[in-house]
Amino acid sequence: MRRWWCAAAAATLVGGLLPLVGPQAATPARAADANNATLVVNKGGDRVGEQTVGPLAGATFDFYAGVSGTRPAPGATPNASCTTDASGRCAVDLPGRTGTSQGYWIIERSAPDGWRVVDSLVTGNGSSAPFQSTPYNGVFTGAVANNQTYTFPVETTGNTNRTARGPVWADERDNPALPGSCGLHVALLIDVSGSIRPDLPVVKNAANGFVDALTGTPSEIALYSFATDATAVLNPTPVSDQAGANTVKDAINGLTAGGTTNWDQGLWQIAAAPFDYDAVIILTDGNPTVYGPPPVQGSGSYTRFVEVENGIFSANAVKAKGTRVVAVGVGAGVSGAPDNLIAISGPVANSDYYQTGYDQLAAVFRELALENCRGTVSVVKKVIPPGGGDPQPAGGWTVSSSSAGVTPPSAVTDTSTGAVNLAVDLGGQPSRAVAIAETPQAGFALVPQDGLNATCAASGQPVLVTNNGDFGFNVNALANDAVTCVILNQAEVAPATVVVNKTWVINGQTYPDPEQGTSFQAALVLPGIDQPAWGVEYHDYEVGQSIVVDENITALPPGCTNTASGDLGEQTLAAGTNTFQITNTATCETKLALVKSVRNPYGVPEPPASAWDLTAYGPNGFTVKSGDPARPVVEDAVYALGENTVPGFTQTVVQGAVIVPPATGSWSCALRQRDGSVGNPGFDGTDGRVSVQIGQTAVCTAVNEAQPAQLTLVKEVRNTHGGTAKPTDWVLSATPPAGSVTPVTGRSGQPAVTKAAVNPNVGYTLAESDGPAGYEQVGAPTCVLTGTQTPVQTPDNVLTPTFGQDITCTFVNADVPPPPPAPGRVTLVKEVQNTYGGTAKPTDWVLSATPPDGSGADPVSGRSGEPVVTDAQVVAGVPYTLSESGGPSGYELTELRCAFNDTGEPAPTPDNVLTPAAGRAYTCTWRNGQLDPGGTYLTLVKKVWGKAAPTEWTLSATPQNAATPISGPSGSAEVTRVSVQAGVGYRLAESGGPEGYQEAGAPECVLTGTDTRVPVVDRVVTPAQGQDVTCTFVNRMAEKPFPPFHPGKHLPVTGMKLTGVIGGGALAVTAGVVLTVLGWRRRRSV
Repeated sequence: MRRWWCAAAAATLVGGLLPLVGPQAATPARAADANNATLVVNKGGDRVGEQTVGPLAGATFDFYAGVSGTRPAPGATPNASCTTDASGRCAVDLPGRTGTSQGYWIIERSAPDGWRVVDSLVTGNGSSAPFQSTPYNGVFTGAVANNQTYTFPVETTGNTNRTARGPVWADERDNPALPGSCGLHVALLIDVSGSIRPDLPVVKNAANGFVDALTGTPSEIALYSFATDATAVLNPTPVSDQAGANTVKDAINGLTAGGTTNWDQGLWQIAAAPFDYDAVIILTDGNPTVYGPPPVQGSGSYTRFVEVENGIFSANAVKAKGTRVVAVGVGAGVSGAPDNLIAISGPVANSDYYQTGYDQLAAVFRELALENCRGTVSVVKKVIPPGGGDPQPAGGWTVSSSSAGVTPPSAVTDTSTGAVNLAVDLGGQPSRAVAIAETPQAGFALVPQDGLNATCAASGQPVLVTNNGDFGFNVNALANDAVTCVILNQAEVAPATVVVNKTWVINGQTYPDPEQGTSFQAALVLPGIDQPAWGVEYHDYEVGQSIVVDENITALPPGCTNTASGDLGEQTLAAGTNTFQITNTATCETKLALVKSVRNPYGVPEPPASAWDLTAYGPNGFTVKSGDPARPVVEDAVYALGENTVPGFTQTVVQGAVIVPPATGSWSCALRQRDGSVGNPGFDGTDGRVSVQIGQTAVCTAVNEAQPAQLTLVKEVRNTHGGTAKPTDWVLSATPPAGSVTPVTGRSGQPAVTKAAVNPNVGYTLAESDGPAGYEQVGAPTCVLTGTQTPVQTPDNVLTPTFGQDITCTFVNADVPPPPPAPGRVTLVKEVQNTYGGTAKPTDWVLSATPPDGSGADPVSGRSGEPVVTDAQVVAGVPYTLSESGGPSGYELTELRCAFNDTGEPAPTPDNVLTPAAGRAYTCTWRNGQLDPGGTYLTLVKKVWGKAAPTEWTLSATPQNAATPISGPSGSAEVTRVSVQAGVGYRLAESGGPEGYQEAGAPECVLTGTDTRVPVVDRVVTPAQGQDVTCTFVNRMAEKPFPPFHPGKHLPVTGMKLTGVIGGGALAVTAGVVLTVLGWRRRRSV
């Protein structure tokens, strides 16, 4: 009974494939030839244990260089060939093929004598994956590398992987021929899986018909069944009489159906049984879906190579005993390609194998039964005990025929069946009469049956018999049927019969034989009986006879010891049935050993096998180191197998395996034999679980492959100085020592230098080439574990990776700064305008030309005229910001300009920024003007006595500091409230004007709108700060001179005397002049 330890361990396998490196790729191990790959083929023959297959010598294999998916053409010449030796292996050395889809095809050319190549097998499930014939003879290796050894076939799994197979390549044994006579030792092997349940009555009826057809012949029939597991239902039982036939039919009628289909165990139980059969007739309604002993392997719903392979190995073991396997496929499940039926039997339809419907099954079984019995006469000798009772078949009686053409002419009845079979040459006739008689024995009397010396029947119907002498009879042999005759004798002395029963007590559990299972088998030894069976009554003994009851242990697990007890040894027989009992008490230890294997093609240093902790999770679970003794486990319990992680080493996972934690990967499990050797690997462990059968020691090995390191080479470019190079402009390389392994080379980002596989323990020199001019490497390449900041040392630029490391190495290059350009030169100058009488000087300000931070240039700063700002050196191409600081209040920057010294042309200064060109000289001038301190104004006005207009004169005020003079006609804007500099003297003058006028004194100035005079000195007026001054220029007509006086030329005086008049006139004139002057003064004051 299978016991599951945990739900995780009990998880059903799911479909799908896990990825492998190349199809059918094997895990490499180190090989001796550095220039070739070693390819090994593992060939199996017969099953030699429930979970062990023996080797097969003499199979020849051809190896063809090729690509996946394209098999070699017929007649192609192989690159190499080999023939398996006694170990079942052969090997060839061929150049490695590591390109994409490359490898070698391995094809079996020929099987050894007595064997046949298996070309194809049927796979699928008959619904979502239709059954189809799938090529079996051909394995593609996938990529193989020099200096490596690979073993094929590679074990693969996966519930829906048609080509999932074990690690041993199967061949089919030739099917032995049946004996030419009627009277067979036959094992019926009946499929009782769940799918046959609706048709099980039909199956039983056909099997019963088979028994009926052989009833009365010297035949023995055993009954076995299989579904998920296998059951020995009934040991070989004679069917020479109806009682024996009924025993077999009762066993057949007791069959029940349910479960999956396990051809492997069904056939193996017969191979392991202590009986040699002439034929095994296996009836099945479907292809196998599981294999192996409980707990079985496989999905239970899909047929793959591995299920059929294991059936082939077990069928081979049956055939190795000289037993013919006849496969009968019934129903739709096996109605298509017969490849699988052929593989367990032979290639001849309706001989090695049959395919039939349920409606024809009975006829097929009858045909199988009668195949060697038509045209024969079987004679069964039965003896009636003294005093009466049921007649019993008796051996040791001579039966002969006096007719010609009868073979053999004389025979002795079999001790088990009490019968003989006589073949009759019918000469092509439908029937022929033959004369048969027995040789009488003392103490026995012939008993007539209805007056006849014998009774005969064919297919249950009486056949005419006539007496021939006192002890003989005549009967017709029939071409299309088997005739069975019975001769009765009365015994005068009571006979003795023997029955030996067998019981097994295995670790305290009691099993009557044959319920103990195939791993525990013992053969009964009785004198005069060929392969007697436990529980069967044998008759040909005498009262008082002394016999030795013995047994031979034919199967016992290596971890078991057996103690036999009971009726072993010499026994004296009494009258009647002598029943003996033998009990075998087996004490078994079931153990599990865990082993670590490291596959490292890269050389030392490597971790020891003890670096791994190996754990079996389950009842009485344990953790050990590799090489520790095997530990006891519970038989049939499922153990998940796991290990700790060692960096750089990965546990292998078989293609298609489903690993359920805490399992960590696939294990290769083999059974330790009784001599201490270890058998074929692969019986269990693929999915990281193992179940050990009682009394076995399983040795499970976890294989860890050393992982290559991964290396990524990266280029980083720093274009600080305007360079335009890209990372891909350089070729990066990691070069191993010459002649060792392949270098890594390529451009940053290319697949060739991205996660490239590199060998651990090999020093790779890091270098770069082909980069553009104008760049230099910034330090040595730096390496870290990818995705981290953990450094990896590279002394002298040599990287030596360890197992499984993922490393990124970065090369940094920066553009070389260009040579500095010729410097520019600059002079900083200050100009000051003291418009309003200010006293500021150019040196009162600090002038600056400031470069940006980080430019590397120095600022220029100082006062106008100082050496630091005169012809100062500046860096070409660097923008300098022009600014000033300090200086007295009351001034503002009115202009900032720069000019080229050599041309005087203006130089651009956007936003007051000068960017000097190489070799050019500049002068930059700041001009500051005095702000109006409070508004000082001057107005010039013209007054005229006469008819001339005031605007006919040009009035002017010329500053004595050489500033721009004021000038314009009276009343114009040019001379009206003009802003002037306080404290500066302005010389007043006029010009122009009409003839005949003269200035009536110097101009006079007053505060505008008042009579407050402003001094005018020598026609110069000096306005003070904030004064608004008006200066008036007065012009009058010039005086005409009196005519010259000439004495004696007076006019005569007539009338009154003129003296008074003249005197009076003079007075009047004088008065008029006075009045005129007073009036002008008054006007001037207005």
